[in-house]
Amino acid sequence: MKKVLCIIYPNFSIYEVVGLTSTLALSFGIEIDYVGSDRGIITSEDGLACQPTRTLNEVVIEDYSCVILPGMIDIAPALHDEKLISFLRSLYQKEILIAAISSAPILLAKAGLLKDTKFTGGIWQNFFDYFEFLPRENFKAKAVLQDKNIITAVGFAHQEFARKVILGLGLAENTDNYFKEQNEYSEEDLVFTLSDKEFDEVKQSIKNNF
Repeated sequence: MKKVLCIIYPNFSIYEVVGLTSTLALSFGIEIDYVGSDRGIITSEDGLACQPTRTLNEVVIEDYSCVILPGMIDIAPALHDEKLISFLRSLYQKEILIAAISSAPILLAKAGLLKDTKFTGGIWQNFFDYFEFLPRENFKAKAVLQDKNIITAVGFAHQEFARKVILGLGLAENTDNYFKEQNEYSEEDLVFTLSDKEFDEVKQSIKNNF
């Protein structure tokens, strides 16, 4: 399968996408490129300094099956980043899955990708009158929503968002093996055992890296 592209920008939210990115990488072996407008350090909303692996102008979009956009508590830097908006605009009518969570659909709207697309997100309703590019008529009050090749979600629905993206990529028919959130857990749910072969591999890895 092709790689996955995760765009990062100032104040981006790690927790909204890490369930998805870690599952893609660890469960499906998919390579993820973390891309910024430039190679400068980008600080997440919780203060983690992150180094992009490449820049937007180095991206060959045909190498990717999906673009992920995390939300951010302060949208101003990303919203005014013309390199970012121009890149998103170039995705119009491309055959690629676009997944935006929380406030990130605002970036898609500014790039013109939501004119004919239903969407949701963690978007203050005040913004619909403030941003003329944000189409109120296409907004739906749902936790997660897919319309055509665009998946959007409210920030607290990050597990459902991850499930929807994995299904959208055709990686699994059922995601219950990867996400096990429940209200209550039995003792069996919380006791983990490796097979003998798996445990031998773990022990060998520990020895090799000691």
